[in-house]
Amino acid sequence: MKQRVNACQTVSIEYDQYVQIVLSQVSPVPLYEQIKDQVRTAVFTGAMAAGETLPSLRELARDLQVSLITVTRAYNDLAAEGIIGTRQGKGTVVLPVDPARLRAHVDARIQRGLEEAVTAARLGGTSFDALRQSLENAWGAVENQKEREGEV
Repeated sequence: MKQRVNACQTVSIEYDQYVQIVLSQVSPVPLYEQIKDQVRTAVFTGAMAAGETLPSLRELARDLQVSLITVTRAYNDLAAEGIIGTRQGKGTVVLPVDPARLRAHVDARIQRGLEEAVTAARLGGTSFDALRQSLENAWGAVENQKEREGEV
């Protein structure tokens, strides 16, 4: 496990067998939400596979320097969402991802990104056509990168 604390009041934990979790004490997002969002994203992106174990509640609370209640709330919410579950003898594990839930998560991320792009474009005086061209350019750049990496 690697732990870093910096002057911006963030704590970064990277477990060898787990995902990296970065918490910001100055973010308006509650700490338990930051934990939930990062674990959820790790599961939905495949960084954590079904059956993988998560750190124990106490271990994660200690490593992130937060209260046990904070981690418990995050884990309970993730369990209620069907993302993680407790298995006798294994601890807390990642559950199989429901394809419909994954699609909804991806769609929501796309929507948030598009809304941010539209807001930024309007603030900067960028036209709809220029924004569409920027999206096409970004799409093409990602496709070209995938081709170079042999992912087509």
